[in-house]
Amino acid sequence: MNASRIVRLALALAGATLVGRNASAQEGSGDGYLFGAPHGSVAFRAGYAAPRAGSDLFSFVTNELSLRRADFGAFSAGADVALRLRPQLDLVLSADLDGMNKKSDFREWQDDSGNPIEQTTSFARQSFAANIRYYLRPTGRSLGRFAWVPALYAPWVSAGVGRTHYRFHQQGDFVDFANGNAVFPDEFSSSAWGMTPQVAAGLDWNVTPRFFLTTQAKYLWGKADLGVDFSGFSPIDLSGLGLTGGLAIRF
Repeated sequence: MNASRIVRLALALAGATLVGRNASAQEGSGDGYLFGAPHGSVAFRAGYAAPRAGSDLFSFVTNELSLRRADFGAFSAGADVALRLRPQLDLVLSADLDGMNKKSDFREWQDDSGNPIEQTTSFARQSFAANIRYYLRPTGRSLGRFAWVPALYAPWVSAGVGRTHYRFHQQGDFVDFANGNAVFPDEFSSSAWGMTPQVAAGLDWNVTPRFFLTTQAKYLWGKADLGVDFSGFSPIDLSGLGLTGGLAIRF
């Protein structure tokens, strides 16, 4: 799944919440206010993902190959659909993806001609989650029966659970340590789903009655089984930190 599919997913979820609502004045905005409190929001985010890379597969490739744990960090993109449950409480459906692709070679080994033994390693994650978000202060205030004025900023915390799909792939030349250190070309791949609980904290900054900026720091925990290409290794670590920011629209 790529970023465009995540955007389409978020738009579809948001559109479903708007079915049956019209474009009347209750959804319009006035001079610094909305006609009625919003029912939710849609946000699009981008930033940086830093996988923990804590399992033995990551230890093996960073010890044997010219990779560092920091090399598994990558650009990330995400989208949220938030549905207002109470004035300071939202249900948030989120989708995030990140991925890296990096060339490497064996640290201690060369081929018979003295050339590097090179390969490419990629690691990608796609996460889908449902979270409960609690705002630490009101997101706005009502004026009379109809007008709603957004707060300048609103900090929040959240917790939830989701599932993360990963793909770990290597292609190139490798050393067969069990067969006289022979060099051979090959391709190794594994993908699966894992359960990933998560927590996050963030801050929303108002721009207009309809739009606001949002930032967040999210940490998820989890692991998933590896395929037969990586038999003998423990489940792969899916945990890590994500830092993102973006633009959101109230509806």
